[in-house]
Amino acid sequence: MSLFSEYLQKLALIGSRNSADVDHNRKQVVNITYLLSMLVGTVSAMIFTAQGWLVESLLHWAGAGVSCIGFLLSIKGHSRSARVLFPFACALYVSLCTFLFYGSDSHFPWLLIILAAYSVAGFRVESGKEQLSVCWFALLVFAFNKLFAPLTTGYASKDVQLFVSLATFIAAMIMIVLITGVVVNKLRKLNEHLRYHAEVDDLTKVSNRRKVLAEAVNVFADAVISNQRCCFAILDLDHFKQINDCFGHEVGDRVLQRCAQTMQNAARRGDWVGRYGGEEFVMVLPNTRLQEAFEIMESLRVQIGDLRIYLDDQDAPIAVTTSVGVAEIKDNTLRYEQILARADAALYLAKKNGRNRVEMDLSE
Repeated sequence: MSLFSEYLQKLALIGSRNSADVDHNRKQVVNITYLLSMLVGTVSAMIFTAQGWLVESLLHWAGAGVSCIGFLLSIKGHSRSARVLFPFACALYVSLCTFLFYGSDSHFPWLLIILAAYSVAGFRVESGKEQLSVCWFALLVFAFNKLFAPLTTGYASKDVQLFVSLATFIAAMIMIVLITGVVVNKLRKLNEHLRYHAEVDDLTKVSNRRKVLAEAVNVFADAVISNQRCCFAILDLDHFKQINDCFGHEVGDRVLQRCAQTMQNAARRGDWVGRYGGEEFVMVLPNTRLQEAFEIMESLRVQIGDLRIYLDDQDAPIAVTTSVGVAEIKDNTLRYEQILARADAALYLAKKNGRNRVEMDLSE
């Protein structure tokens, strides 16, 4: 079932790859609905054909054909025509089958319930009148079939009606599940997209200030609860303003990206790297003592110093250095901001002592 659903979703994406994101979900719902309708019409037609009821099978072939036309309209860009066609085609198909072949006791009119899910997912959220109109239309057609269609027909024995009831339930359930799945999947991807942009710095692709400080709070709390050590480090790229002034902000952005990537590569499992602001970065090192953090930062400082960033119009590369301040949680530390403040003071000391160096906070 999952393989069929995956294949069906790929088919449903035809013609909607280049569409705007806001219309992508609706087009996919319309496409899936038409594909499933084609399947139902084709299977029904084949069953009637196998029974030798050729005239009766024509109606189901016609239904499959209309669904194919609607699908082609959708993938060719006639979205509104395809969207509006389906409720009328579905109502006509259900009514003709109920009156001519199955009878109202077969519960075939319940197939109209898919129009409720279709109206919600296939039309714009702001198109409340269209959604309500489709639902009312489905209700009226359902009532018409229940009131005026014969209870049974010459084609529909009790066994046939039972089979049609089960098939109707299965078809409606599959359509509703898949349509709902499209909406839920879209919401999940949208939520992931929003979360990514809320937590990741767009330029450097490391955590942004909000995210890395939130993780700093968590690491600090875990360290206090488990009576472990943790360290925070603040890194500042030396003379970064001169790079922007001499080579332009585009080159400055490239420098930030390369340095951030180096920090990410140097981070251990469980460490956090984030852009603190401008050319400043923060590294959060859980379960780490001060001397170990110093060695990690010293290694990172050397790696950044070894970077050579070449420009297209110059043979000489740009060299980058960084100053780092490191601080460790202490027994009297009450808030994570205190560690950051001590790391910042150590960073100031690194700059004061000539830059391109790592300084530890040794205050008591």
